[in-house]
Amino acid sequence: MKTGTPRAKRRFKDDVYAALARVPAAIANPHRLELLELLGQRPRTVADVAGEAGLSIANASQHLQVLAKCGLVEVERHGTFAFYRTTSVTVYRLLQSLHEVANQHDRAIAEVFAKHLGDRDRGIEDWEKARALMRDPRVALLDARPAEEYAAGHLPKAINAPLEGLRSGKVSLPRSKRYIVYCRGPFCTFADDAVAILRERGFDATRLDLGPLEWQAAGRQLSNVG
Repeated sequence: MKTGTPRAKRRFKDDVYAALARVPAAIANPHRLELLELLGQRPRTVADVAGEAGLSIANASQHLQVLAKCGLVEVERHGTFAFYRTTSVTVYRLLQSLHEVANQHDRAIAEVFAKHLGDRDRGIEDWEKARALMRDPRVALLDARPAEEYAAGHLPKAINAPLEGLRSGKVSLPRSKRYIVYCRGPFCTFADDAVAILRERGFDATRLDLGPLEWQAAGRQLSNVG
């Protein structure tokens, strides 16, 4: 290792921190952060993720290429279709750490929630409390995400209850249960809407302020069995 001289040590420091800065530089964009969250739910094509994030296909493709260059996403090809996906659970841990640091040290996120969601129900914010409740046979776990995301992987024993199914009455639920509802994570409002629908109909429902990415970041496995 040739770092004996002060100049050599300085070059090493400059190079290593420049390399380290590639990842934060890649995620220092609100669209790319959203794309990572979406790709964490299930693999998606460029057109699919562009439509979900409100981007043009060309713009989404550029953002995905930036994320791919530093290894945060990868491409799987199925015939003529290319599907992007996040590369590992460490990406979810990075997103969770970013969320936690921002919540603790910057009021911007709290201000956005207050502006758009008002007095939001805090829901259940801790996995241990959630798991303790889920061990109760009188409690059922609902996944309010679209069916495709549920099929790609969901919390163990969760029942898929997408919003359109709840609104239309296609999802039938017994009234004897208490329901814990989750969606994509803290920045997703599917669970808020689902809880509102259930409470309007007389059900006991609570939002889980965590989702599949946080579950995997905690070292747990998703289920793909109904």
